[in-house]
Amino acid sequence: MTEHHNRDLQAAALIAAAAPSTTEQLLNPSDTSTGRPKVVTLCGSTRFWRELAEANFRETIAGHAVLAPGCDMKKAHPLWEEPAAAEELKTALDALHRWKIRACDEVLVVNVGGYIGDSTRAEVTYAHLIGRPVRYTEPVGHAVILDRPGLDPVRIGPYEHESRAEEIAAGLRRQLHHTSHVEGTVITVGTFRPDLDHLDPQVPRDPYALADAMDNDPAGDGTGRNFPDLYARLCAQEPPEYASDLWRRACSAYDHLHADPTDA
Repeated sequence: MTEHHNRDLQAAALIAAAAPSTTEQLLNPSDTSTGRPKVVTLCGSTRFWRELAEANFRETIAGHAVLAPGCDMKKAHPLWEEPAAAEELKTALDALHRWKIRACDEVLVVNVGGYIGDSTRAEVTYAHLIGRPVRYTEPVGHAVILDRPGLDPVRIGPYEHESRAEEIAAGLRRQLHHTSHVEGTVITVGTFRPDLDHLDPQVPRDPYALADAMDNDPAGDGTGRNFPDLYARLCAQEPPEYASDLWRRACSAYDHLHADPTDA
């Protein structure tokens, strides 16, 4: 009995010596000690409470330590029935969830049906800002990304299929030889980021719809700072002959829409 007791004490001492002394150490993403599980923080609308629970279950079964939302404020409860109390609690819970994101190795977004609300979008932005990888329970698609030295990146998407995004990227690379652009522009295909602004992936094919889009497209100044403009995107999307003819008809439609009635 004494031998077993001493062995248990020795084992406990070894575990205590190897274990982090604080919660911060335990959850520190930079800690790569053997045996430390990956820490995953779940993000998503609490309207998907059941799906959040399912994601928690699956991540736990995979051997991950899961940090998840703990309150569903969409359901009535005495703790937040007063508006002032509800607002105060929401602020506190938002701050708590930011801590969970800081403490994790990876963020998993539960985006049922592709839905990502404003709060979740802000959390994803924060995760990217502090360098936490983000993945999603449902596909978010692909984007064409233009990195331009000295300027903000331009992102186009989402494209459901990576092959289509690759086609558009290849078309835009061809346009680099025919349009003004910032020297050093690099065009790649990456993951669609729901928390970032993207250009519409589909340029209108109807001449009048295309003419209307011209009103919202920044005018080129010859420097290529607005590359890919509407014409470059159209040429990347359509066969060359069709793109040229469609652009010509759209320009005629644009002139017609902007004609001065007094000139008639």
